[in-house]
Amino acid sequence: FVNMLSKEQKKKLVLEVGAALKNSSSIIFTDFAGLTMAELTALRKELKKQVSPLGGSIGYKVIKKSLLDLILIASGKTGVDLSRHKGSLAVAYSSEDGAAMAKTINSFVVSTKKLNILGGFLMGGLVEAKKIALLAKLPSREILLTQIVQVLMSPISGLARVLDGISKKVVKSNNTNTRMKTNDAN
Repeated sequence: FVNMLSKEQKKKLVLEVGAALKNSSSIIFTDFAGLTMAELTALRKELKKQVSPLGGSIGYKVIKKSLLDLILIASGKTGVDLSRHKGSLAVAYSSEDGAAMAKTINSFVVSTKKLNILGGFLMGGLVEAKKIALLAKLPSREILLTQIVQVLMSPISGLARVLDGISKKVVKSNNTNTRMKTNDAN
């Protein structure tokens, strides 16, 4: 794909992807060798569905290693040596939710067994592939927040049940006492 581009098109691609990577807090490098065009298109569609509430979206570009090296240097993302990798490279990037991007890519890795995560940058730091896979296995932010609320509400709910039980016993005791007094009066 990139080999067919003219020099001007490559410059435009470098500027476009460079600007996107510079503004991205999350970047994941993948080896997509063996994926069909239909599978690659399906992955892109899945990534585009992951739009954050703040309006950020996920991009996925196939790019030559030499161009990617230039882009990474220009965008200040250093410490990655992709030149040793022999396969085809693509880069996924997001300015918002790196976890959602990691989940989508990891589920594609599991389902196709063709895509490989090579590593990336999350929240500004260089991260190896294993850590990205671990991040992908964590529950979503919404689920984690729900679990925290449940943990915080549990003692309050327990206290409410205990107080409700005590009040029912008091009412029952008062009713019993009232019946006894009524029976004694008769």
